[in-house]
Amino acid sequence: MGATIKDIAKAAGVSSATVSKVLHDSGANIRVSKERAEHIREVAHKLNYVPNVLARNLRKGATRNIGLVFENFGSIAAGPLYYAEMFDGITSVLFAEHYRLTILPEIDPDTGHKELANGQLDGVIWCKFVENQATNQMLRKAALPCVALNTLETNVPPNAVSVMCDNLGGAELVVDHLTQLGHTQIAFVNEIREEETPDSIGRLSGFIRSMNERGLAVHQDDILTWSFEATEFVSWWAKKPPHTALFIWNEGQASRVLRRALDAGVEIPRELSVVGFDSTAFSETTHPPLTAVNQPIREMARYAANVLLNLISGQVPESHSVTFPVTLDVRGSTQALTQSRVSNP
Repeated sequence: MGATIKDIAKAAGVSSATVSKVLHDSGANIRVSKERAEHIREVAHKLNYVPNVLARNLRKGATRNIGLVFENFGSIAAGPLYYAEMFDGITSVLFAEHYRLTILPEIDPDTGHKELANGQLDGVIWCKFVENQATNQMLRKAALPCVALNTLETNVPPNAVSVMCDNLGGAELVVDHLTQLGHTQIAFVNEIREEETPDSIGRLSGFIRSMNERGLAVHQDDILTWSFEATEFVSWWAKKPPHTALFIWNEGQASRVLRRALDAGVEIPRELSVVGFDSTAFSETTHPPLTAVNQPIREMARYAANVLLNLISGQVPESHSVTFPVTLDVRGSTQALTQSRVSNP
């Protein structure tokens, strides 16, 4: 066990309050000469004193610890770089301000407010905030500063700020790109367990709206929900679907579809154009390189972390909802509709 303030006080021949004043700058009414302060520091050094930062922060009513909550957390090392970009953005802000980051699993809406309000966290960044009444009420009860990534202002409580990309606008960019290439039979591909996440909902809504605005009806067969590995692609393609293009909800799922297509001998993009969403550097490594909507993940994450620190310090946010614009990175997975696909669906 390391030396305590009492040990240092005894060895230096002073009170514990004097030691605390020198080492922790506590006690505004205590006066200590430069010589005595230097002596106390020398004694602390000889005794290998290590301050208990956690205890000191708790006395100040702060932990300098931020929680990062996930819904349906995926793998960081699987290929797609969404999580890596997000971590880089968040930690570049928090670590510079000497905050720690604690990754939290999915939280039970019935008991989560106790976990969040137990004094171990100063605030929370909630990734893929699921839009439901239970989660909303949980955050209200916890009364903890929170920034929700990828959700709408209408779905978060007053003590939270939402930060998201323009999912609707991104979907419009996809539909506009594909229809300009001659594709009118386009399917949206979702992923099992992700159907209720705000970004998936937003992209699907944007897809339907953009198709309808161009006079292209969206039917039930145009909305597909496949497993994580997209094994359903082979049987779907074997049925000779009329679709000549796929809009896949994120780049991870899109990369797996490309892999399934390659294994099945489907030529992308000659036989089928594919578009994803996120467009990190990973999209450059797929075969072929993936056309994808580019959302500024790192910038969004940095913004979210800065907003949370402002909330913790008591600042009132300028807005409770911020939407970042997106762009489309056109790569090799899309091309103009070929005559063979028109004639032989």
